Amino acid sequence: ILWRMEYSTYDRIADGDFLDDASGKRKGRSRLYDGDESSRIATTVSCCLLVSVLLMFVGIWQIVRARNLQLTTTREHCQIVGRSDRECYYDCACDGDGVCMQCKGMESTYTAISPAKCSGELDLVSQATPCFPRPKFRIGDIVPCYVPDCEERTMYLGSPNHDYFAAVLCLTLGAITSCIACSYSLFFRSSTSV
Repeated sequence: ILWRMEYSTYDRIADGDFLDDASGKRKGRSRLYDGDESSRIATTVSCCLLVSVLLMFVGIWQIVRARNLQLTTTREHCQIVGRSDRECYYDCACDGDGVCMQCKGMESTYTAISPAKCSGELDLVSQATPCFPRPKFRIGDIVPCYVPDCEERTMYLGSPNHDYFAAVLCLTLGAITSCIACSYSLFFRSSTSV
């Protein structure tokens, strides 16, 4: 009998019926007030806020990087005179569950000359490109590039606009994630206070 009484009491509390200590009246109980549920919600909100801070940090870093690229380089046309390829692997043929195959590709480092800025005398070396199925440029191609002082002997094949786009995307996603986390947190507090 004791076991049945405890079990039925638990059922009534879980279903939302319990007595208020002050008035002795039956009072509805919010299901969100469960201890396990509240700890899960707190963990979810904390993770969302952490992700939003990381996204915003990456976005700010992208803006600084793009701005530095604009301030320290000039846009030129470079002629590719050499290429060094390295085998790499990238995700391909992904299915609906996000499971992907690993396909073989090429990561290329380019050597080029910039006739307009460096008189075509210095070889400028690019940073390694991301992994592509095949090299992006061929030897002899004339491509847009960003060249700092010739003494640095480097060039950038990307564009600051790509960095700005990535920055805006990261900042937007970070703001949306933080708004969702804060809204969920406020909703949870208002639900438990009722």
